[in-house]
Amino acid sequence: MRLNKNKGQLLIIFLAVGFFVGIIYENIISRGNVLFSELFLRSNLERYLQTNVISEKYLWYVVKARIIVLAIVCIFGCFRWKKLFVILCLAVCGLFAGIISVAAVMQLGIKGILLCLAGILPQGIFYLMAYSMLFLHWFRYPESRWNRIKLLFVVIMFLAGIVLEAYVNPAIVKLVIKIL
Repeated sequence: MRLNKNKGQLLIIFLAVGFFVGIIYENIISRGNVLFSELFLRSNLERYLQTNVISEKYLWYVVKARIIVLAIVCIFGCFRWKKLFVILCLAVCGLFAGIISVAAVMQLGIKGILLCLAGILPQGIFYLMAYSMLFLHWFRYPESRWNRIKLLFVVIMFLAGIVLEAYVNPAIVKLVIKIL
């Protein structure tokens, strides 16, 4: 059991390393050429406030986008180098989180972090649980066996994330933008 707990902590370390590399990249290597900086321009935020999000259309957009990513992740998870894929995936996710966080802070100050959190909550919690189940399974393979309970958990968490992203998240983001 202790070995499995340490493997989970190891995965968090890979995510954190990617995050800090993203921060270092934006602050030192890119030297002011902030990636994703257009995302947080006041004009874009004001335009988002005036946009009427049609939840049904947005739902199908989110379904398509998230299912494609999940399918690609699952396909790569079936290959021989599962552990390497998990490490790379977590490091890249951390890298982009670090880059986007720096861009948000450079454009909006500490309020940018609040906007970033609003952009990933509440659906991010459910996506995180679904991907954690997949990544932990692949990282623990062959000791870990896939079963129907794990599949059902991933499907339910993923569907809950999709519904929350389509119907709840736009309202949360608009509320946070108004506060900013």
